[in-house]
Amino acid sequence: MAVTTRTFFLPAMVCGLSLLVCAVNFADEVLLYDGKKITGTIRAIDSNVMTIQTGKTSKKVSLFDVTSYQFIPPKLSQDLSQLVIDGEKASYATGPRTGKVKLRKGYHRFMLPYYHTTGLAKLKISMSGPGMKNAEVPKSMLFRVGDEVRAIPSQEYKVDQEGYRLPLDLKKTQQYVSYRLMEWKPPEEVKSVYDLKFLPVKRYGASPRLAMVTRRSAIYFGIVYEGVIKIPRDGEYTFSIETDKNSKYRLYVGAYPREFYKQAKPKVKSGWRVVFSKQGELSGTIKEWNQEHAVFRILAAEKEIEVALKPESLHELWKIEADPKKTKQPDRKGESKTVDSAYVSTKDGNIQRVSGEVIGMNETSLLFQYQGQQREVNLDRVVGLVLQKKRLKKDSKLALQSLVSLIGGAQFPGELSLDQGAKVFIKIAGGTDLSLTKDYLASVKTVNARSVSLTELIPETVTQVPFFNQLYPYRVNQSFTGKPLKVGTQVFSKGLCVHSKTELVYTLDKNFEKFYTVPGLQAETGQLGNVAVKVVADGKTLYEQPEFTSTTKQAPLDLDVTGCQTLTLIVDFGKGQDVGDRFVWGNPRLIRAAPKELTANKTE
Repeated sequence: MAVTTRTFFLPAMVCGLSLLVCAVNFADEVLLYDGKKITGTIRAIDSNVMTIQTGKTSKKVSLFDVTSYQFIPPKLSQDLSQLVIDGEKASYATGPRTGKVKLRKGYHRFMLPYYHTTGLAKLKISMSGPGMKNAEVPKSMLFRVGDEVRAIPSQEYKVDQEGYRLPLDLKKTQQYVSYRLMEWKPPEEVKSVYDLKFLPVKRYGASPRLAMVTRRSAIYFGIVYEGVIKIPRDGEYTFSIETDKNSKYRLYVGAYPREFYKQAKPKVKSGWRVVFSKQGELSGTIKEWNQEHAVFRILAAEKEIEVALKPESLHELWKIEADPKKTKQPDRKGESKTVDSAYVSTKDGNIQRVSGEVIGMNETSLLFQYQGQQREVNLDRVVGLVLQKKRLKKDSKLALQSLVSLIGGAQFPGELSLDQGAKVFIKIAGGTDLSLTKDYLASVKTVNARSVSLTELIPETVTQVPFFNQLYPYRVNQSFTGKPLKVGTQVFSKGLCVHSKTELVYTLDKNFEKFYTVPGLQAETGQLGNVAVKVVADGKTLYEQPEFTSTTKQAPLDLDVTGCQTLTLIVDFGKGQDVGDRFVWGNPRLIRAAPKELTANKTE
């Protein structure tokens, strides 16, 4: 199975290994509204209920009580997925590298990530074993990794007491070896096979042989091979791989290697950053945009997928420059709240705002309705878009749904469902449905369930009175200096930072029963502060501290707002005028009363 050197190719390869089995220590994590956590395996999710396997028992939890959850991949040990041949490790020996593994008769999964930099590419794979001389792997022994194989839990990959790997029980097989191809150009670098997961996939394919066929000089490319090999009889098998000095690889047998199980967040170097109308965002390229839908190509783990969204579900789009130094910051003062705004670069290098209506995009131009006429603007000149004309308005009261974060950075609002297996289905709000394996999900947050953070709600009214003419608009999840919120030694990832005098009024509509928060002056920048603090619900004062300073000892607030229509947070001027009056409402959250049709989950 020789490898010549020219550039495109059809892949191939194979593997082996020996290992011991130990207990697999892993569990999905479910965080409840009261801070309690359930660990287990999430078996099913519908619009209202989540089913979690904890040990030998099954537990049903109302989604209303769930704040967030994560599908935690198995912490794979070497006896589930073992490195057979390390082609990245330095070696002074010449010729091919070999690895041995004991295999029982039947199907065994393997994986080989490989990359090549400069010079002539070479990849030669062979095997030997009982009744087999060292030669290219027979085509009849190679099969594809399909959904059936991917759905097999990692703990099912086992070895027996004699050290033989046990085969997989497969009902259907399809011949050929699967592969995915990546390419890159300097100055981008690939220093390890693990770097391949950061590269977009250029092509998916399958090969009948474990071989690489090229037609022209091939440099700076990587291939990840996945397959199943059918072993004819029990025994010890030897795998042999030979490459050139500018190629690196690793050969695995067994469960999908832990090093590749979760893909890290990629560095998006071009395209668009998109913010949705209600919540969520993504980064990717635009394939198509008309009045019916906008189609984006994004990276989910190592895989590129397409997502179609309704134009009204989009709010802001900003161009991602390959060179961050070229990123331009437009002046958004006076931006329209009723019509769309296009920010376009001029010949002299400035940015001009044009008001009108975005119609869509083609391959080269933005289609824009301006002064009664449809105009075309070269996409090279478009810096950003802010859609107001038809977009869905963000409500202060959000419906019960999920915010699904994919590995790769995209966040989609919608409904998520899981029915056994490894597949999840996402019904995107304002978009099409997605079907992905749960390994592609970073985390899921239940929006507006029982615990609702004030940071996710829009105040009904905001009253801010400066001491003189300096106005400090309230900040969400950060201080006025952009640093994390901090009261004393306690740091908050969620919270509100306000300056005296600020009054925030939220509409509760009698939906909540408790209000929790940790109040205090922002550490460091609020040391000189002296403010009057008050929490009011429907005109009734629930909490009052007329002189709140950095030395005030205040326990977390636990206030009853049952049946209340409004909640008002007031931070007024104190004795020190407005010097250092930087106040924090740490982790402010409302707890909703359980609807009659749902029973609140109680954990022990």
